[in-house]
Amino acid sequence: LGYYYQKKGWKVCLICADTFRAGAFDQLKQNCTKARIPFYGSYTETDPVVIAAEGVQKFKEEKFEIIIVDTSGRHKQEAGLFEEMLQVDQAVHPDNIVFVMDASIGQAAELQAAAFKGQVDVGSVIITKLDGHAKGGGALSAVAATKSPIIFMGTGEHLDDFEPFSAQPFVSKLLGMGDLGGLMEVVKDLDLEKNTGLMER
Repeated sequence: LGYYYQKKGWKVCLICADTFRAGAFDQLKQNCTKARIPFYGSYTETDPVVIAAEGVQKFKEEKFEIIIVDTSGRHKQEAGLFEEMLQVDQAVHPDNIVFVMDASIGQAAELQAAAFKGQVDVGSVIITKLDGHAKGGGALSAVAATKSPIIFMGTGEHLDDFEPFSAQPFVSKLLGMGDLGGLMEVVKDLDLEKNTGLMER
């Protein structure tokens, strides 16, 4: 997400407020270094609320335009992590809370999304892992549960495997029709009318 907006010319930064998953800060630091995006986190502070608040204050003072706070992944049954999410929300007052959904969880997405919406005001949805066998049908349930639009899709593990959500190709894939629009874009890029040699092949 940060890399996408950085390429569009925005001044972007990331904050690692995930103190639950081992190696989370190292992973974020590695990706930010690769993408040349400023980041903030801590190896010693264990309170994600403190990290989020300090990071947001620091980057606001440095006039960053988009500040992304990365928090721990959580399941609807993990009450402590949901309380933590609420505290982070109250500490930094985000403009948009994004529910990031793993496409492989399928129809469980509705309960998970509803649990998130019950704690914080979810503003949008991102679907990840659409490069696997999962078609992401549960995403529609997540949209219904949160009453929030899908804004992006993650289609792989690389920085560029991230694209704005488009309803028509997504629904086509759900119905097993393939991404006809994407195919037409590829054909258009080949410029076959001018490339007669390629057409003959």
